[in-house]
Amino acid sequence: MVTIKVDGLEFCYGQHPVFSNVALRVDSGQVVSIVGRNGAGKSTLLKCINMILKPAKGVVLINQTPVASMNQRQRARQVGYLAQKSEQLFPSTVFDTVLTGRFPHSPVRFTQQDEEITAEVLEMMGLGKYAHRQFNRLSGGEQQQILIARALTQGADILLFDEPTNNLDLQHQLQIMHLIRKLAREKGIISILAIHDLNFAAAFSDTVVLVHNGTVFAHGTPAAVFTKENILEAFGVEVKIYDHHGIPHIAIAGM
Repeated sequence: MVTIKVDGLEFCYGQHPVFSNVALRVDSGQVVSIVGRNGAGKSTLLKCINMILKPAKGVVLINQTPVASMNQRQRARQVGYLAQKSEQLFPSTVFDTVLTGRFPHSPVRFTQQDEEITAEVLEMMGLGKYAHRQFNRLSGGEQQQILIARALTQGADILLFDEPTNNLDLQHQLQIMHLIRKLAREKGIISILAIHDLNFAAAFSDTVVLVHNGTVFAHGTPAAVFTKENILEAFGVEVKIYDHHGIPHIAIAGM
């Protein structure tokens, strides 16, 4: 059982406050989507959780241990971070790309166990057929799946996704979101996403965090957060909300 807790988090760029007093708790197997306007601080919040950026105030705890007290290798064993754009890695096979996820465990030389874990993760995700292909020749959706596999080889219980569906076609967007949901349910992985697509957030998340005006404006189930009033206040857009088997579906009013 893994729990990550964010308490009183605040971050500023110079004298410009981005957000303050952010509080959040996520338990094993949960998917949490962070939504808000461009510039609301979604990506910055992810980076503060992983200590890529240092918060001005507040604490992030993993099972009561402050993330700030961990060294880089310790953090990498706990948290996997997937950036908004696929990384421009040196030409390498998919297998070797995923194998690098074992670096926090074997920083000097990869072992046979590391290779076995890599092979198991690729097979578990149905990616074994890509093992000997060049990573940089795959499609954007395929690359995103490979980077998720690399994070899993880290043994990370927490995955942070910055716009995981960005620049993907609809089919690959759905594949990635279903994969994130599957990893949460079957492996107990905590997934925290910064995401623009409100309908994807509604369909695949247990909890939604709406960031607005530098703070958490709304926090709860998709149905509780995605109301006409909240969306109008946070995004300045009038919408209609349709119930689809208990999941809110958001449509722009007048369309």
